[in-house]
Amino acid sequence: MVTRFKENLLIGGNGSIVSDNGAIQVIDYISNNDYMNLKKIIKENNLNYIIDGAFDYSAKVDSSNLIYRQLDPMHLAKNVSMDEIEQPIKIILIDIPENFYEDICQNLADIDDNISVNYHRTDSNIDITAREVNKYSTLKKYIEDHDYIGYGNDINDYDLLKHAQKSYYISNDKNIDLNYNVTEVLPKDVTKIALSIQSHLKNEVAK
Repeated sequence: MVTRFKENLLIGGNGSIVSDNGAIQVIDYISNNDYMNLKKIIKENNLNYIIDGAFDYSAKVDSSNLIYRQLDPMHLAKNVSMDEIEQPIKIILIDIPENFYEDICQNLADIDDNISVNYHRTDSNIDITAREVNKYSTLKKYIEDHDYIGYGNDINDYDLLKHAQKSYYISNDKNIDLNYNVTEVLPKDVTKIALSIQSHLKNEVAK
């Protein structure tokens, strides 16, 4: 699937890395000092995690977790120790026990000024990238002030959807409060999502 889009602009790692016409570029790394503190939090609390480098990664995640099946599906990279990842671009803390999720949040608050953190309380996960790095900030580097149409399905997409000319949040919860005006909820239905994208493509061709 990825090879079909090799010549397109692809944004990954919550905006921390892009592939532009096949050329890989890291937008920013988590600093050495912050990484030391994050590794300390992981080790002291025996957390499951995924740490992405520019290519290889370090992971401790249960095979029953959905994210495990999305981890390097083409088996191109290596799963190495966290100390072998010298310049991390993204960290996910996974399956955090409910009884000390708040403690982990407080630990992260001590270094929050230097990193971007997305809290997925319902999934028991926390996503971390370098400061002010997200999908929207990276997209803006490439499209500047041009309008765009956005699709997303979790809190990582908040800024991307909020600033779009028109956007869609993929969810089966029709009563979800998105707190911004241009976004509508689109069901988790492949056919309906495809039809929505096709309708915008047809509109572009007709202009």
